[in-house]
Amino acid sequence: MKLELIKHIVDELAEQLAGARISRIYQPAPEILLLKLWNGKETLRLLISAEAKKSRLHLTGQSWPNPHIPPRFCQLLRARIARIHAIEIVNNDRIVQLECTGKQGACRLMIELTGKSSNLTLVDDQGVIIDVLKRINGDEGQRSLLAGVEYLFPKNIESERKQGGEELLQCAINSSWNQTVEKLYSESERTENKHDFYKQLQQTVGRYNKKLKKRLISIEKELQKQQNFDTDRQAGELLLANLHLVKRGMTEVVLQNYYLLPPEPVTIPLDQLLTPQQNAEKYFKRYKKGERGQQHSQRRLQETREELEWINQLDYQLKDTVNNSDIEEIAQELRQAGLLKDKNRLHLKRTLQPSKPHKAISPSGFKVLWGRNNRQNDEISTKILKNGDYWFHVDHAPGSHVVLKADSAKKSFTDADITYAASIAAGYSKSRNDTKVQVMLAEAKSVHKPKGGRAGLVNVLKYKTLTVKPLRVD
Repeated sequence: MKLELIKHIVDELAEQLAGARISRIYQPAPEILLLKLWNGKETLRLLISAEAKKSRLHLTGQSWPNPHIPPRFCQLLRARIARIHAIEIVNNDRIVQLECTGKQGACRLMIELTGKSSNLTLVDDQGVIIDVLKRINGDEGQRSLLAGVEYLFPKNIESERKQGGEELLQCAINSSWNQTVEKLYSESERTENKHDFYKQLQQTVGRYNKKLKKRLISIEKELQKQQNFDTDRQAGELLLANLHLVKRGMTEVVLQNYYLLPPEPVTIPLDQLLTPQQNAEKYFKRYKKGERGQQHSQRRLQETREELEWINQLDYQLKDTVNNSDIEEIAQELRQAGLLKDKNRLHLKRTLQPSKPHKAISPSGFKVLWGRNNRQNDEISTKILKNGDYWFHVDHAPGSHVVLKADSAKKSFTDADITYAASIAAGYSKSRNDTKVQVMLAEAKSVHKPKGGRAGLVNVLKYKTLTVKPLRVD
């Protein structure tokens, strides 16, 4: 913050904070403190930030989370300060001093709003440091900011020329300087958090997509190796049918393979330590093991393909959506799958109210509904879709589930209604930029959600395809 802006803030706070009692102190982020105050007239929340690019001081109306275990510096302030007596700028620099008292006497909270070197230091009435938010040991000519050391002001480098010009220096109409600064920073933080969170979601989806593709290749290779397990069963049966030709101690035997037409000789390796019967049983065991392995691989192949279809759907939805509630529902789906671990998102309010499917009206007046995330798609296909309705989805690509709702008071669907709904399905799909798109059309009775399937996943037993031009209506 510029010195001029800090002066405006401190001038407004001087009367409001004089004699104010501190009821609570929070440290919701590593470099942010929040002091809850009562000045005899109203409850105030004073935000103090020592962040390098966003160091600031102002009143806030926002609600901030309170960590279950208070950090070290927060615990210290709770123990040492109970009341604020005065606030002022000192050393003609971007340093604000809060004169405080507590059970252990007078102390001062030095708030250095100096960009990269921003810091908070608690000093006793003799000028000795009690503790610091960001400790500095004083190497290479730096001043020491450690407990027990005398507090020294930083070198004064205050000048309008050296400071950045990012702050708004005009107070908003019908607002205080505190309100103006809070709005300036909160809007900036919302934009940054939204971008960072969106990027985190994209990276999460991208990493898992790569992992699934790698797993798919591995399973397909394993299946290739398991293709010949049936020859072990044939070898076992040939040995049982020709036990009289097999003797213990033989390393191989040549038998007629009657599975081929015409039969051909086949050489079957043997374990010379086993009896003929045991050699046959050995091949049957290998066959059963191979059969179980193939079944397991086929099951994993199906599961992986379904997961890949799901993650590709999320990837498309992230790239196609701009609605915060849709993004949050995608994030929640990733959390439930155990793929997303949230970073520090203190300034981003999560959507509590689920978003609703989108709506439009067909040329003949029928409702058309479609989803923009998997939860909405699931609602479309499992709750909204009823007998008499038509269901649409782009063929072999990620996209929205679309329902053309029947209405007993109206006539049957026209070709224009069906084309309209199919065009919406194409428009809200990965193929939205193509000139012609193949879209599936199915009756409600043909659309079923598999037991235990992920949200938005359905099986379509019977359908036909239409070729339409993509359409977006929002």
